[in-house]
Amino acid sequence: MARFVIDPNRVNFDISRSGKEYNLRVLQRAQVIFTNLLNLLPSNYISAVAGPNYTLELKAIAVELAKIELALEDVDFDRDFEHTRSEFLQSIIGYLLFMNGRIPPLDYNDEEFRRFFISLIKIYFQGSIPKSIHDAVALFFTQEFKVLENFLLTRSGASGLDISDEFGFQIDIFTNNVFPTDLFSLDSALRIILDLIRPAHTLFRIRFIFQDFYVPNQPTGTVLDSMRWRMAAYYYEDFRVYCGGIRDRDRLGHKVNQSVTNESHSADF
Repeated sequence: MARFVIDPNRVNFDISRSGKEYNLRVLQRAQVIFTNLLNLLPSNYISAVAGPNYTLELKAIAVELAKIELALEDVDFDRDFEHTRSEFLQSIIGYLLFMNGRIPPLDYNDEEFRRFFISLIKIYFQGSIPKSIHDAVALFFTQEFKVLENFLLTRSGASGLDISDEFGFQIDIFTNNVFPTDLFSLDSALRIILDLIRPAHTLFRIRFIFQDFYVPNQPTGTVLDSMRWRMAAYYYEDFRVYCGGIRDRDRLGHKVNQSVTNESHSADF
């Protein structure tokens, strides 16, 4: 491939300087450099293969120059978000967006992480507008959702909000019987992204609304209802039991004196 041109057939874009693909790239580039160096020699140097000492020295120089060129090309490619190597995604892209190292807890591979970063950069430079918030939610959830602004809901008069809720918005995510297994991780990641995109003076609330589908009775499709009720008074049994233990006995089993008041003894005489 030509210098500083991305090879579409290249597979390995990491920082490792080893492996079959890397060695093949070095060999191909070194051969081109070796040929150019031979062409610079006077006509009395006629060898075109690595045999004499000067060709061996030129071959060694060509290999080292090839390694330097490939390294410089990789560094140059890192300037483009589309081709930044995985090891530098965070230091080059994430550093521009996330403060204090707050990376969303996402189980992404390198390529998914790259696409996520690129999408986030596009959203970030749209500004703090409702569309940006909507696009940020769409990064994590494929279910139906709505982004509702409180001041618009207040105008409807039936939202339960007042003027104190003016600077805020709500995100309603409808699960439709599909509950993500990593819901808590997605919720945490979304909150980190919203802190980057939302206007600084606003507050937000994320709500997961669970819905269920109604399947009518077959085959008529009508609703068959019935009622059943049961009443019980648990305290009725309490009245039938002496809760103080054994009557007229203390905790050790000894008989206790009972105080008697207003007892009539007139019949004893």
